[in-house]
Amino acid sequence: MAEPNSLRYRASDQMETVATPVEAKSAPTDAAPQAAKGSRGGRRLLAAALLVALLMAVAGGAFAFANASLSSRYSPGRALLDYFAAQKRGDAAGMMANATFLRPAGSSDDLFQRAAVAAMLQIPQNSDVSDVRILSSTSVDSSATNVRVSMTWAGASRVAVYSVRKDLRETHYLLYNTWRVEVPYATIAISLPNQAGLVTVDGIFVPTSSSSPNSIPAIAGFHTVAMIATSFYEREAKSVDGVDANPTLTFVGSVRSDAKAAIAAMVSAWFVACDAAKYWCPNHTYTAPNDGYRWYLTLPGYGKVYYTAYAYTIDPDLTSSMKIVVSEHLGQAKASGTCAATLTVDGSQTYAFTGTWSADVTVTGGRWGNTAGAWNCTQARA
Repeated sequence: MAEPNSLRYRASDQMETVATPVEAKSAPTDAAPQAAKGSRGGRRLLAAALLVALLMAVAGGAFAFANASLSSRYSPGRALLDYFAAQKRGDAAGMMANATFLRPAGSSDDLFQRAAVAAMLQIPQNSDVSDVRILSSTSVDSSATNVRVSMTWAGASRVAVYSVRKDLRETHYLLYNTWRVEVPYATIAISLPNQAGLVTVDGIFVPTSSSSPNSIPAIAGFHTVAMIATSFYEREAKSVDGVDANPTLTFVGSVRSDAKAAIAAMVSAWFVACDAAKYWCPNHTYTAPNDGYRWYLTLPGYGKVYYTAYAYTIDPDLTSSMKIVVSEHLGQAKASGTCAATLTVDGSQTYAFTGTWSADVTVTGGRWGNTAGAWNCTQARA
């Protein structure tokens, strides 16, 4: 009977002994996989962090590069280089985009607009710009910089300092402002004759309402200044260099050849219309009275010359020595010149003389007239 109890005890003991290792093995089996999952998740987070850092570094480098590039693109020096590059290729729009054209109060708007820039570019010297180099750049304040530049302009070397100012009204990429070169102006001083024609600069009329018709502000550079033709004067044009100086020029007023011809024709008409009964007129034969006396003329340089008949003619060329002094009064002038005459006595004896003539002339709407005139073409022996 005792044996069964003993066996039962051992069985029970064995069962407990067997159960214990099973529980001991099950605990570490569950813990090991949890530790492996945590290690892999940490590595993923680290890799993600490194990737973000790398992307930020790349983005930062790209931004720095873009910022440097855009800062250079929208800078005082670049604006100045772009301005002269546009001038070299004759691009008026490109010049306007990079510049502010300075001008004094009262100056003509027409001489500082795009049309004026395009007109001055028709002058070859203005596009003859090369070897433009930035020598230095000095900041005046946050909105202005002085840029010192060297170049060759129309074959002449020059160094100049330009003020370049930020245009706060025009922004690029939210951060970068346009810079504009402040292009200086030149003052062209001109001397004009009485009753001068209208004045043009590079073909653009200078308004008569401008502050002074004898002082014309224009964009710095080479210009062609002209006085247009009038009833009295020929058109007259002169080239001036206004790059770094204020040029001075004089229009003398060259009298038109057709004006001289019109006045000469008017004076010649006097000779035809001369009243021989009152005056000593050319192209008329005078005879001595048939009264039994010998008649004579006292001629300058010849003394007494006896005659029975005589006549004199005037050389028709009155324009070669003609002078016209234009009055301050509109449409009025004084014309004068020399004349030559030949006196023929008794059909064969000739005597040569010189003299002068003058006329107070008027012109209205291209029609010529005179208020007074005189001639004496036999003043002296020729």
